[in-house]
Amino acid sequence: MDFDAMDQLALKDLEQRLGYEFRQPQRLAAALTHRSYAAEAQLPLQGENQRLEFLGDAVLGAIVAEWLVAQRTDWREGPLTKVRSRLTNEHTLEQVARKLELGAHLLLGRGEDRDGGREKRAVLADALEAVIGALWLDGGVDAVRRFFEEAFADEIVTAVEAGEDDNPKGDLQELMQRQSKESPRYETLAEQGPPHARQFRVAVYRADECLGQGEGASKREAEMNAARQALEQLKADHGEKS
Repeated sequence: MDFDAMDQLALKDLEQRLGYEFRQPQRLAAALTHRSYAAEAQLPLQGENQRLEFLGDAVLGAIVAEWLVAQRTDWREGPLTKVRSRLTNEHTLEQVARKLELGAHLLLGRGEDRDGGREKRAVLADALEAVIGALWLDGGVDAVRRFFEEAFADEIVTAVEAGEDDNPKGDLQELMQRQSKESPRYETLAEQGPPHARQFRVAVYRADECLGQGEGASKREAEMNAARQALEQLKADHGEKS
């Protein structure tokens, strides 16, 4: 890895975001080194992040599976598999990588940088897997468990709530990111009825534009129905099939 090319203060800042201080910070540096930079700098194979990405992919799958088996003792293989897939897919990895601001810390080749590599989903997802691989090598299973529970906290809630159901909120998030790099915003418009029979009405927005509304016996149900309506509208606007 080209450790000397890394901004050491930036690495320390990233360690704080990760909640882990590396014993061998060169491992973190390697996880942030894209193959395009390694090729230009003529670094050895161990100096780029592809091998760590391979390791991190396997580690994350195992950690997610372990967490789900421990936390959802009422689920059979079907929902466990579906939720694990949601938590390890490229979209989720990209979202977590963006929260950690990984893009700003990557070493990219000049061409990849000019082509917007710091914002590419695949580059960010691969970098996050590489960081997880580096965490595993440096701190072992406990370090990765803590990181997963903290960094993926929001994604865990969303994925587990959806269970075996379809995931319109996640699908809407992914579609909006693909179309406009924006995220949906949900707002409760009304809450009425007795405590044992509450009814909620929720709207979902892109900036100030209302994309859809939904009703339900819980905020989650209302949000999911609003997301379904928004998905239909956005797909129709862009000529996509539902």
